[in-house]
Amino acid sequence: MENDEIKNIKNLENIQDLLNELPEFKYQKGLTDKLDNKKNDFTYETILEIVLWKTNRFPEIDEDLIVKINELRKEYDEGLSNHILTKLLDSKGFDLPMASTFLRFIDSDYFQIIDQRVYRILYGENLKIPFSKPKKIELYKKYLIDLKKACITYNIPFSKSDRILYLLDKHSQVNKSLKIKY
Repeated sequence: MENDEIKNIKNLENIQDLLNELPEFKYQKGLTDKLDNKKNDFTYETILEIVLWKTNRFPEIDEDLIVKINELRKEYDEGLSNHILTKLLDSKGFDLPMASTFLRFIDSDYFQIIDQRVYRILYGENLKIPFSKPKKIELYKKYLIDLKKACITYNIPFSKSDRILYLLDKHSQVNKSLKIKY
């Protein structure tokens, strides 16, 4: 098989011209450069960066947003949380499920992950994430309000509700007719 691959390359006409016309490799540019130029020992963070590079899931967040995230961790502020959600949705590598995951780990008393399984338990239908950012934010806020109501009704701690309801959906027969979309 290896010889077949080499034959295939040899059969390309004007290979040098083709090679000279190739565009610059821009895939995950910042992370690619960082990993290509890494001289010190690999750490667990390096391993995660490589996995994220390979899966094209490496997020790009500026330092200002990280500062704001840490401010919100210290003290909840609705305006700041709206700003962070908006900025996360504007960032490469983030859609509503990933943004809500970050928010949940910032403060689980106010935020929970919007998840297909939890959504199915709450609404009895599959999660459909809208295309527009305002609609995503609206969906997430309604989801949090409805989730809080369900937690009060069924005596579920809100800070653990995403995990509890995820397990309920996964291990019960409630939504077996609704297929999970991966």
